[in-house]
Amino acid sequence: MDDQTEILLAIETLRSNPAYHAAEVLRRATPGSSAAMAGEPEGSPERSAIQLLIGTWESIGVLAGGLKKRDDIFTVTPVCHMWRELKPAIEALRQYLPGYAENFEELNDAHEAWLRKQKKNAKYVSAVCGGLYARFG
Repeated sequence: MDDQTEILLAIETLRSNPAYHAAEVLRRATPGSSAAMAGEPEGSPERSAIQLLIGTWESIGVLAGGLKKRDDIFTVTPVCHMWRELKPAIEALRQYLPGYAENFEELNDAHEAWLRKQKKNAKYVSAVCGGLYARFG
């Protein structure tokens, strides 16, 4: 198995975790979404869930960061969708934790550059980043 396949499997394992799914369900059900969750007290279910979601995507950023070729990862992983959903919480938490989720942000920047390089049309990019093709967060 090559590095890219192993990393794809690791990412799928992270995103298939029942705790991750529960956190994503809570995010979708929370009025104000990720920003509201980040504003909850430390240790609350909402704050814990948003930290789990961001931490998972930070781990995905670390895993994918070492790869030279990320085409398969970018094709099947909802990077820009989750960045858009979690960015308000990341910005709120960065007030207290400078540099929080930098690997996730770098992954999103690389994904956006990849989309431009692939010359995907605006309709495709809107669908991908809007979550249309995301199996689950």
